[in-house]
Amino acid sequence: MISFILTLKRLLSAVYRIMKEKAFKSLLVSLALILLSGTLFYKQVEGWSLLDSFYFAFVSLIPTSVSTGFVPQTDLSKWFTMIYLVVGVGVMLMILIMIGFAVVNFEKSEQEEFKQKIIDKVD
Repeated sequence: MISFILTLKRLLSAVYRIMKEKAFKSLLVSLALILLSGTLFYKQVEGWSLLDSFYFAFVSLIPTSVSTGFVPQTDLSKWFTMIYLVVGVGVMLMILIMIGFAVVNFEKSEQEEFKQKIIDKVD
C-alpha cells in the first residue's frame, strides 16, 4: 500500500508539472472532446445509457485488453468506432507518453535535488 501511495504521489506530481505545458493542455482538451463525441454518439445511436456510453468510449481508448461487453451493432456505429479508435488511441497514447516522460524527468530532478543536499551537507 505504501508503494502504491508513493507511486501515486510521483505520478500526480509529474502530471501537475506537465499541466503547465501548452501541448499537454491541448491534448487533454482534444481527448475530452473525443470522449464527449464518442459518449454522445453511442448514447444516441446505440441507445446505451450515458454511463455505459462513456465507459465504452473511455475504455476503448486505453491500450489494454479490457472487455466492456458492449459491441456496436449498426454499420454506422462500426464505421464510427473504427475512425474514433484511430483518432482517439493516437491522442491517448500521446498523453500517456508525455506523462511517462514527465514521471521520468520528475524522478531525475528528485535525484539531483537529493544529490545536491548531500553535497551541501558534506561541504
